[in-house]
Amino acid sequence: MTGTMTTQYPRGWFVVAFSEEIPRLGVKALEYFGERLVAFRGEDGEVRVLDAYCAHMGANLAAGGKVVDNSIECPFHAWRYCGTGECIAIPYAKKIPPKARQRAWTAREVNGVVLLHHDPEGAPPAFEIPVIPEHGTDAWLPWATSQYRIRTHPREIVENLADRAHFPRVHNTEIDDFGFDVAGHTATQRVKGRALLPDGGVDTFQSSTTYHGPGYLLMRMDGALQNYMLVAHTPVDHAELDLRMGVMLKIVGDRKKTEGYVAHYMKNLKAGFEDDIRIWENKLYREQPVLCDGDGPIIQLRRWYRQFYRQGGADAE
Repeated sequence: MTGTMTTQYPRGWFVVAFSEEIPRLGVKALEYFGERLVAFRGEDGEVRVLDAYCAHMGANLAAGGKVVDNSIECPFHAWRYCGTGECIAIPYAKKIPPKARQRAWTAREVNGVVLLHHDPEGAPPAFEIPVIPEHGTDAWLPWATSQYRIRTHPREIVENLADRAHFPRVHNTEIDDFGFDVAGHTATQRVKGRALLPDGGVDTFQSSTTYHGPGYLLMRMDGALQNYMLVAHTPVDHAELDLRMGVMLKIVGDRKKTEGYVAHYMKNLKAGFEDDIRIWENKLYREQPVLCDGDGPIIQLRRWYRQFYRQGGADAE
């Protein structure tokens, strides 16, 4: 793979944890965008994210660091850093050095996930992730989740949104109606079709699936079960990414009965993703693919996706 997209990381919002992974006063090591980071939840319940290696002598704040109020304390010499990166306490110093600070990352917690904003030039967010009104309500179950580390580039995953032709072969799904459009930072697929189930059944469904930026996909599906599906992929480095998947079902009648559907539903979804993963990890990315009239709007999707990368310069396509 060559060009801008393989020598840069995209700008936008990226999921780095499900909320439950970082309890109050909890610390979590993160490795994304080729960087070591530390996430911690303060006494006030807010998640902060800093560079992991202490400005003092390089200890990893995520390896033994502890939360004190709303700051994190280094395990080596107990220097403490607040959420904006400044060192606010050194137990044995009369004066804090002006350079005693960590890079602070812009973080949000929305819909039960912790998101990090990445921009190679340090620009602030140009858009926000929308709130799911049903999340956390009594009428819907919480996220059922799964996670994969995948050897691929994010653009391989994004292209599935426009790739109409892979549904029958890879996912055993017949597509009756397929729509696609882009608007600013969003790209949306609308589908009506029939999923041919392993037990011989057929699930007729319609779905609306939107990328909000380059790494956060949300699907709303109406079929045998009403559900939201979250697919969030975040670059670890230029060779691998973490893909997080979440499914949230609407309770139908009895809560326990609906909960009983979750494991079976997730099993089918994971099987579908694992079919995709086998292809993503073994394919070659073609900059100029030979396409036919039934493939779907792949070129339109590629043009949309390029906006999240810096254009021009020595590594531009």
